[in-house]
Amino acid sequence: MSFLFFLSYSGVDGHGVYVADFFKDLKEEIRRSTDLEESRIGFNYGGMRDGTQWRPTVAKALATCRVFVPLYSPRYFQARFCGQEWGIFAERLRAYEQEHGTTPELIVPVLWEDVFDDGQLQIPRLAEDIWARSGTLGDAQRPTGVRRLVQQKARYRDQYHDVVYQLVARIRAVAAEHELPAYDAAIDFDTAADVFRPAGDGDGDECLVPRPRTGEPGTSGPRHVHLVVAAPTATEAAEKRTDVHRYGTRSEDWMPYLPEAVKPVVRYAMTVADEQDLTSHPVGAAEKLPDLLATAESANELVVLLVDAWATLIPAYVEALAPYDNGFYGNCAVLVPWNPADEESTSNVAVLTESVTNLFAKNIRVPHPTFHHSLRTVNEFTDALREVLIRTQKFVFEKHPVPEFADAGPVVARPILDGPGAG
Repeated sequence: MSFLFFLSYSGVDGHGVYVADFFKDLKEEIRRSTDLEESRIGFNYGGMRDGTQWRPTVAKALATCRVFVPLYSPRYFQARFCGQEWGIFAERLRAYEQEHGTTPELIVPVLWEDVFDDGQLQIPRLAEDIWARSGTLGDAQRPTGVRRLVQQKARYRDQYHDVVYQLVARIRAVAAEHELPAYDAAIDFDTAADVFRPAGDGDGDECLVPRPRTGEPGTSGPRHVHLVVAAPTATEAAEKRTDVHRYGTRSEDWMPYLPEAVKPVVRYAMTVADEQDLTSHPVGAAEKLPDLLATAESANELVVLLVDAWATLIPAYVEALAPYDNGFYGNCAVLVPWNPADEESTSNVAVLTESVTNLFAKNIRVPHPTFHHSLRTVNEFTDALREVLIRTQKFVFEKHPVPEFADAGPVVARPILDGPGAG
């Protein structure tokens, strides 16, 4: 299926409702002003159904869409996947230029957030060139940026409607003027070039790389996250509880959110990691966690522990997890899913809370911002994971000083709601 436009944005910018709202408003304006089938108007990978094979789906949309609409933001030009999307579409433009002798203006930029600094564009040169040709279309989006217009529609109603109308008019006009051929070559996101960064030694190409601002990550940093699942197998769980249908033959099979969510929790975590342009590596907690923590820290990689409260009652898992709380790892985080629909867990909440608190006493004492307990739904879990991935990446980028636990004082009792350590 060929879409009229492809919306390209960073995974971080896609969190929340604002990108989805903007996409919906663009589609609605196009639907009102054309006879195009709604299913062919626009592509937004954030709207794909759960279980969709996203790589071939995104690849096909990029290979056949008629207009490319990037949302400019500081995060957009730091995201490898965004640079790959742009590069794939640019290859189609180059093929058109070779055949027709002219380059069609089929990239229609949107200023999602401010990428200006003292009047100077802090974006790659190829994106700056596109923006410079946007004229009045770009002027209408400044100085607030479109994200703020979406966020405060009531306040900026007229300005926002003007921006949407002008964008739709531009998308329709350039699409009607040029018929861009489909991209025939196979698209492999593992090897596709990121056009925002030079592939070679940077000889003369440094101007293509955005200059990072204070407090923002540079062009290198964490690319990998280890998702350590600390959950028993069904056989191991049966030693402590009677209901074991949420477990499987491996730790990674753990499905804490049944019946609401029918996939292992690590699968949801992998999806979130992929959104943030991180390669994920799921492993069981028993696989030499101390070595993994040390190796990941030295390699500037991230580690997220997905902990089942029941595992903290099993000696083998206590032994495996104990090294985490004995040190402080700014590149690491802990998430403890808690399903209120799990009646056996709810009836044992006091025992489980005490066990989790004892195992992670230092993290709870501080408390640490990358330690989240009582995540009651899949949405709470994925939102918390997004937050801790951003925090841990920022820690690695900025190399924060490590706080000391020794003078943290006595353990402070935390209120319990409906899960271990909730408060």
